[in-house]
Amino acid sequence: MRIVSVVGFSESGKTRLIVRVIGELSRRGLRVAAVKRCSHGFSLDTKGKDTADFSRAGARGVAMVDPEGWAALGRARDLDASRLARRVFPDADVVLIEGGKDVRGTPKIEVLGRGSTEPASPPGELMAIVSDADVPGAAAPVFASEDIAGVADLILGQKEGDMAEIRLEVDGLEINMNAFVQSFIEKTVVGMVTALTGVDQDPRRIALVIERSGEKGRGGSKP
Repeated sequence: MRIVSVVGFSESGKTRLIVRVIGELSRRGLRVAAVKRCSHGFSLDTKGKDTADFSRAGARGVAMVDPEGWAALGRARDLDASRLARRVFPDADVVLIEGGKDVRGTPKIEVLGRGSTEPASPPGELMAIVSDADVPGAAAPVFASEDIAGVADLILGQKEGDMAEIRLEVDGLEINMNAFVQSFIEKTVVGMVTALTGVDQDPRRIALVIERSGEKGRGGSKP
């Protein structure tokens, strides 16, 4: 799976680019999915509808299904869009994330709107710039907004992500972890597990569940 963020300021043309790239990749026979980051929040639970009643009653997630497809709304603190994409679209060849220029860890294609010539993405994460104007001293390849095939080729030329899927839940609440913490947990747990007799030295899935018994607070309170 290749996961790429398409970023840029409001009205720069991010959505238009994503729509056209989805069409190009789909015509090539690839399975494409999209995720939109909503920095100001969103809601699928319209007041007065059953789904709103379910959420208000305390449901941690609500899903809707009809003959045309499905949609789901879950609750999590600062869930990373890349992790969500891997979970919701496990069979996708390419996932395009709209937005998240300030989110670290995902390769970015930045769309520069009219009058903009300076990308805001970190140079180490900027894989391309889309602009119809000159971009002096560009730190990444520059594509015209009409060069959709070129952008698609660039995306497909990226190495597929191989980061392990690490999930941490505490009393049913999923805890967000950055890439460093995920990598640290993966290496620590894999190292301990593979040191055990009879364990495959290259395990594909490790599940660790800790059920703590006894009354809450036993053992003393935190300082």
